[in-house]
Amino acid sequence: MGQSKLIQIEDTFFTEQRLRLYGSGVLVAYGLALIWALFHGRFLVDEHGMPACIDFSWMWVSGKFAASAAPVAAYDYDIFSALRVALVGPVNCILDHFDYPPIFMFLTYPLSLMPYFVAFAVWISITFLLYASSIYAIIPHPAAVIAAATPCAVLVNIQYGHNGFLTAGLLALSLRLMERRSRISGVVLGLLTYKPQFGILLPAVLLASRNWRVLFCATAAVAAFGLTAAALFGYQAWPSFFRTLIHRDANLMLDERLVMTFQSPFGLLRWTGANLSVSWTGHLAVAVVVFLSVCAIWAKPVPHAVKAAALCIGSVMVTPYVLPWDLCIFSVAVAFLVRDGLQHGFLPGERLVMLASWLGLFLLLTRTGPLSPLVDAVLLLAVWRRVAAHERRQLPLSTPVTERGEATVPLAAGP
Repeated sequence: MGQSKLIQIEDTFFTEQRLRLYGSGVLVAYGLALIWALFHGRFLVDEHGMPACIDFSWMWVSGKFAASAAPVAAYDYDIFSALRVALVGPVNCILDHFDYPPIFMFLTYPLSLMPYFVAFAVWISITFLLYASSIYAIIPHPAAVIAAATPCAVLVNIQYGHNGFLTAGLLALSLRLMERRSRISGVVLGLLTYKPQFGILLPAVLLASRNWRVLFCATAAVAAFGLTAAALFGYQAWPSFFRTLIHRDANLMLDERLVMTFQSPFGLLRWTGANLSVSWTGHLAVAVVVFLSVCAIWAKPVPHAVKAAALCIGSVMVTPYVLPWDLCIFSVAVAFLVRDGLQHGFLPGERLVMLASWLGLFLLLTRTGPLSPLVDAVLLLAVWRRVAAHERRQLPLSTPVTERGEATVPLAAGP
């Protein structure tokens, strides 16, 4: 099949009307699945009508500690576990402890002021609004928001009440603001320290691109948030947090069941039966290659959207500790790729690769194994393909789309 023919097929299939139609169908299916799960004791409540042992339960409990006279007690395993058991009952919960930085208590404190189920609804609604708004800021088309809501990571995040929307939304917003609102971008990046494993690449790429203003503002924001957290929740909170990290074993987790769900090269190797030494060696080798690759892209004179996509993908690949709900970041990566495609034209087969990646992530729902590192690799290769095309000045290869969206609007967000 010739390149022009492939482009023509993609232009016919990936239209805004089709995205709205098919995306809306997926969202209806998600809604029905959640309703079924709710009435069968697999979402929000268990079969006895009590709060289910989902991840939001430990967030809400951590807010109770943040509002108490002794917030540092949240890092005491026995005390935290006892309060969570009082909420969800003596069940065999995974992650029965609190291991987030004190900065995260800024966000969980307000939740503790609401009844549990109200807090869940507020948390999901507000964080999804941030996520959807940031996607719309990248691609101002309604179809982009609809498509960004369809990856299976979105469903998993809602089911467990986790913070995947928050992480992806903050990262997307910061990268979108970086070119014109560098100070605000740095402050938003500072908030991402609530989940520090996704910030490994950030200082390096800012140095590689010589973006001193964002780097300075982000550093200042981190210091300000850290000192404020210490003042509000006690200066012992930070040492207690670091002790929880030090006390982890080489598996990174106290519960082996969670280790096997890590969506990283480390998790994939552990899932295949590799021992810890092999798993760590393999992961570090991949992380070094990705680290250097993303830094190289940021040092090149290519559009910011391409750099942003590379950073999102790389942030997921370099950390060993990434779970299914964190993969909402992929939507941000693809949104930036599509933004560049809308401005400069798409490469042959590029949108089909995005669609295949979106489909591949549905393996998360089948518990086939942590195969998302393969999706990572495919998307990173797609980024490098665009980098090479920009450097050879081979774009556009398809007709760019105007901001009004009168022409073809391809896969607006995903996978």
